[in-house]
Amino acid sequence: MSSSNASQQRDRISTQQYQCDQCVLFFDNYQKLQNHKRIHRGDSATMTEIDQSILDDVDMYHDENDTSNEDESVSNSEYTMESMELDNTISYKCACNFEDSEGEAHIYNSSQISTNTFTKAELMSIHLSQLMLQHRIARAAYRDIVQFINTVIRDHDDIMMEPGAKISHGETVDALLKSKSSVKGHEYDVCSSGCQLYGINDDQESCVDCGKPRYKTDPNQSQTPATSMKLMSVGDMLSQMLADPATRELLCYRANRESVAGQLTDIFYSDNYKQLVQQSLFSNLNDIAIGLYTNGFLNQKKGKNSYTIIHCIIFNLDPSIR
Repeated sequence: MSSSNASQQRDRISTQQYQCDQCVLFFDNYQKLQNHKRIHRGDSATMTEIDQSILDDVDMYHDENDTSNEDESVSNSEYTMESMELDNTISYKCACNFEDSEGEAHIYNSSQISTNTFTKAELMSIHLSQLMLQHRIARAAYRDIVQFINTVIRDHDDIMMEPGAKISHGETVDALLKSKSSVKGHEYDVCSSGCQLYGINDDQESCVDCGKPRYKTDPNQSQTPATSMKLMSVGDMLSQMLADPATRELLCYRANRESVAGQLTDIFYSDNYKQLVQQSLFSNLNDIAIGLYTNGFLNQKKGKNSYTIIHCIIFNLDPSIR
């Protein structure tokens, strides 16, 4: 394409105008025409905004196309406010309605946030809300955390009287509980495939089911178990409950319950329990009856291994809290 043709094409593009099909206005590009058409559709605008937008478009069109004397009054144009019959227009766009007692000027109360706008507690509340959103904390957990913080604020004076008072992280809390609790975990050797648990006095060197060695094959670790696990002793926990006066009283339900003839309301009415009593079991008021239930399932996400859950229920507790 020659330079003269390119120049002519640019002239045609620069002089091309777009006319609104609902009024007489012209626009020098398509985007301005589309913006103008929104006025006719009334998209999210009040009548005051529409009227003022039309005036702006008229003024723009008049300024771009008027070849008369610059000192000539705009009132001579056929697109003046009087010819368009606009009532109560003002010199700026707004979306509010004025009462009869108000003038055209409108004062907006633009309050600014300063350093004294929020109290320290309010600033901390805002920061906590941002942390909840940032870490996607559940709403129920959010309420519990706020309630806990308010409790800390309420008991602040008592807490600060304690030496080194502070809220600790999870690892510190775990270590604290382990140091204060008399219930300890007992470690046992287990088959690396999960076939069996070795007793403390078992002298087996390999699993009787899969044949895998019990200990590591490294000569320097000949007595180191290949796999181990920790278990909580049910006997230890029941002993702790008997040693505590409050929980020991709860365990007295079995001995103190009242039988009602003809009603089978609990496991203690069963033939199995009665047979154990006839064998001189449960003769002591503090004897505890427990039930063990097993439930197996396959974990397909971990090699399709079979797992067994053991449920332990303390029957000495009242059924309402059992």
